[in-house]
Amino acid sequence: MDGGVGQIVFVVLVVVGLALLVSGIVQARRAKWGAFAVRGTGGIVVALVAVVLLWIVTLVQTFLGLTGEVKAAHVVARALDGQQHQMVVDLTLYGDAGHDEQHLTYQVEGDMWMLQANIVELEPWVNALGFHSGYKISRLFGQRLDGVATSQHHIFLNGGDQDFFADMRDNRWWTGPFVRSAYGNAVVAVPGEYDVYISRDAIKTRAVGG
Repeated sequence: MDGGVGQIVFVVLVVVGLALLVSGIVQARRAKWGAFAVRGTGGIVVALVAVVLLWIVTLVQTFLGLTGEVKAAHVVARALDGQQHQMVVDLTLYGDAGHDEQHLTYQVEGDMWMLQANIVELEPWVNALGFHSGYKISRLFGQRLDGVATSQHHIFLNGGDQDFFADMRDNRWWTGPFVRSAYGNAVVAVPGEYDVYISRDAIKTRAVGG
């Protein structure tokens, strides 16, 4: 998210809303109740819009900004010698101005690794105000080629995503007309070295040197 622009928009909306509300109160004191109804109601509406936008920013403050396709992670996965269905995954999660880069290593059960992300896509007009869509990589886990279920629990990243899907279940993410969609998406690949990219509609991987 572009916090600077978003904060400016929020402050402007609050100031405009308060100005309309105060103007309406002044007019009411002068017995111009029609002006109060128009300006007072307009001020309340503008202030409510500002509060809702601030609420959205607060909800996705743990997400990284998503303005197009971004390189979100780097993965180096290798099978463990002498151990069936076991891999070591070296994972780099790239950050931004508000999030540090992370370098992590895990042993993952399976013949393929899976990286899952949560994506919140805002409506274009909200993006135009400086509030960008966002993503968060939330899970790493493995799958076996033979289809047998693994016994290892999913590895939560960046605090996990249980609240995200609980909110989705309770329809808290469907805050139209601000949020266009909110969902999880995952990429699957065999051992190797990859860059992972995320856009507003997908998470994808590209082999390094391939």
